[in-house]
Amino acid sequence: MDFFAAQELRRKKTKWLILMYLAAVCVTILGIYAVAELSFSVGVPAEAGGDTGGYESTGINFQFHPWLLGIVALANLIVIGGASLFKIAELRSGGHHIAAQMGGTRVPPSTTDPELRRLLNVVEEMALASGISVPPVYVLEHEPGINAFAAGYSPADAVIGVNRGTLNLLNRDELQGVIAHEYSHILNGDMRMNIRLIGLLFGIQMIAMIGYFCMRTMGVSGGRRSNDDGKGNGGFILAIAIALLVFGSIGQFFARLIKASISREREFLADASAVQFTRYPEGIGGALKVIAATKGGSVIHSDEAEELSHMFFASCFKSNFASMFSTHPALPKRIAKLEPNFDGDYAAWFSIRQQMAEKRARQRAAAKQEQTQQSTMVSPLGQLFPQAVVDRFPIDPIFLLAAIGSPNKKDMRRSQALITQLPKDIREAAQHPFSARCVAFAMLASDVPALRTQQLELLAQEEDQATLDTTHGLMNSIGRLHLVFRLPVMELVQGSLADLSVAQYPKFRDTVEKLVMLDRKTSLFEFVVRHHLLMHLDRRFAYRKRPKVKYTHTGDVKREIELMLSAFASASVSGSVMETNTQAEDGVVLEAYRLGMQVAGFGDAAQSNAQLESWEIEQLDQCMRKLHHASPELKKTLLHAAAVLITYDHEVTVAEAEFFRAVAESLDCPVPVLAAGRIKRAVKTNRANKTT
Repeated sequence: MDFFAAQELRRKKTKWLILMYLAAVCVTILGIYAVAELSFSVGVPAEAGGDTGGYESTGINFQFHPWLLGIVALANLIVIGGASLFKIAELRSGGHHIAAQMGGTRVPPSTTDPELRRLLNVVEEMALASGISVPPVYVLEHEPGINAFAAGYSPADAVIGVNRGTLNLLNRDELQGVIAHEYSHILNGDMRMNIRLIGLLFGIQMIAMIGYFCMRTMGVSGGRRSNDDGKGNGGFILAIAIALLVFGSIGQFFARLIKASISREREFLADASAVQFTRYPEGIGGALKVIAATKGGSVIHSDEAEELSHMFFASCFKSNFASMFSTHPALPKRIAKLEPNFDGDYAAWFSIRQQMAEKRARQRAAAKQEQTQQSTMVSPLGQLFPQAVVDRFPIDPIFLLAAIGSPNKKDMRRSQALITQLPKDIREAAQHPFSARCVAFAMLASDVPALRTQQLELLAQEEDQATLDTTHGLMNSIGRLHLVFRLPVMELVQGSLADLSVAQYPKFRDTVEKLVMLDRKTSLFEFVVRHHLLMHLDRRFAYRKRPKVKYTHTGDVKREIELMLSAFASASVSGSVMETNTQAEDGVVLEAYRLGMQVAGFGDAAQSNAQLESWEIEQLDQCMRKLHHASPELKKTLLHAAAVLITYDHEVTVAEAEFFRAVAESLDCPVPVLAAGRIKRAVKTNRANKTT
């Protein structure tokens, strides 16, 4: 399943989740109403002045009272809705809150602890391979079992949490399999549903908690006192309390069933995705075998285990009693899906585990010396366009689109190589919040000496001397960086910048904006850096809300698509994202633009006379803000059209790849690092004005 299909499926499942949840709420309301109506109907008011205390028993006289149903429904909705909203609001800060709730300790990016360093390296490699910013990492120091989780509303505020036992007991390949599994949850949008499940379950649970509290505080003696006082309400209140407890528990029963069924299905999908990412089923399969074979297994001892059980890599509980409520498939079933030939002999597997690890180490060493072979792929473009158009493409741009949210083994290797090739001073600076700021400032430094001097003067006014000196020291190293390293560096520093305090981030953000606007114009490169750098951080620090889908038809965003494709054409002509609004007069580029418009659903490329739109950076900003609210299918349409445009001439420049990645990432559609490398040109073109 591709990334966009997974996003659309998640939206549909969210709707089904809401419907099933509403059904559980309705059962709770009707059950409590039935008890209230029954209690209300067992007696009718007696004549005034009688000696029965105001009520006379007449047997059951069940009648439907709409007002009573309304009161019960309203009270339940207020309690359930209020409790759910409260819980979801409590988790609004994203993964950080959940990690803290579990007792997690933040792993500093600069750590020198060997096990923690190995963990951070794996997380960084997977982040760059996936095309998302490096998430903060937490370790649950007091949890000796093997487990992990990903938490947050989106990749922008995601965190990775890992038990100490995971670090102590798993080798690198197994750890990579576990982290790849968690990245699948990040990329497929499972985390947001996980938080919603926590809130919804808490809402129904509150009904049962109120019933239990009423029964405890009231007690039998309380009921007797009520009767002795002549009120006659003790039995009624006790019946309602029991109804709240019973039907609240029934509603919770069905809600837990919903949670378990949804979670089990997603665990199988995440296991499969982990194998796709790493191309090594023995990695995640080995982790599951270690869990099955060790005494501690994947048990979580925290009191929060029940509430957060569906977020973890494996079951938080030792026993599989009442498997209908289990949020994870049984370990043998998961292992069988990954390794159908495994015979279940864990003792024998442990005896060869070390040999497998040594073999993998040799394979990794050999892989560094191998030349990457380009796979031969058959393009289905002929089904869509005439052969004369198909011949323009060495490869179907759909394969570039398919890279979104689906990193593979080659992407992992690219990210590992990229990290090792970064200059040491930049790599070390990216590991600390203070110096990570300076990396971002240096990234925006101009190549024009006069403007660079003005930027340094601005830093001297806005920041302290240490910031100025560190930024100045990094400028030369970053200036020598090839363009291909720019976005990956931005992704690396975001993990450290997430550690800025709530008071520090606004200052950092303001300085970035002033550096960009110092010359009163914004280049396309500055647009890319600003969007890529600030988008996720803005969400982490609550400067920007997660967008809701508002637009579902291409006609709703036609103007925005035209402008964005014109910007892609400009990058294609200039061969650089440093320029703004380059007018593309090249015939091939114009043909590519028209074909891109056709793919987006606007006219026939063979007959179209569409011309490139004139645009300004401010317009691109507005376009991106509107496109944030587009449906996954609309985002896919834009990115497919852009992929057609940039691959039309048989080559993808670094500038085009960087711009494509930045736009896609800004739309929450992460592209693996150097994914454009998959689209090698089959033949060299004769265009002299296009550089690779």
